[in-house]
Amino acid sequence: MQAPAASSTPPQTPVEKTTAAPTPSASSSSDDPDGAGSCTTPAPKTGRKYVQAVKPPKQDTLYVKDAKFVCDPNDGHYAGAGAEKTYGFAAKVKAQVANGPGTVKTVPVGELWQHIGDCLLGVEVQDPASCSGGIYEIALDGTGKITEIKEIWHP
Repeated sequence: MQAPAASSTPPQTPVEKTTAAPTPSASSSSDDPDGAGSCTTPAPKTGRKYVQAVKPPKQDTLYVKDAKFVCDPNDGHYAGAGAEKTYGFAAKVKAQVANGPGTVKTVPVGELWQHIGDCLLGVEVQDPASCSGGIYEIALDGTGKITEIKEIWHP
């Protein structure tokens, strides 16, 4: 019996598949054929953070949880995480409500408080505004009070 002929190609190393959670990448869900939910985690501008409102504002106080970005098959979304926190509002606040994809309307801060409360309580809001997931981008002053707050659009 003859020994098999020697091959000139090196043996292939098996490739191990992992089932770990997807990591954020620059691809969109249309580039993700297995639907694992690859996405890019957007970063807030310097000096800002994302929060999720958890209770209607009361007496100049916003009740929130920090918002973390979660990748999903639809390019991801923000969700509240961790313990509830409270933030007060500075004397002058720039407040903006989402009007649709990529558009906001500047409103008096009291109108924003009403909007947040209505959305959390399931009350219909006035057009062109709509409830958009309860996620807000905030900027704080040196004392930790909100100086800017903008609703983040999410259908």
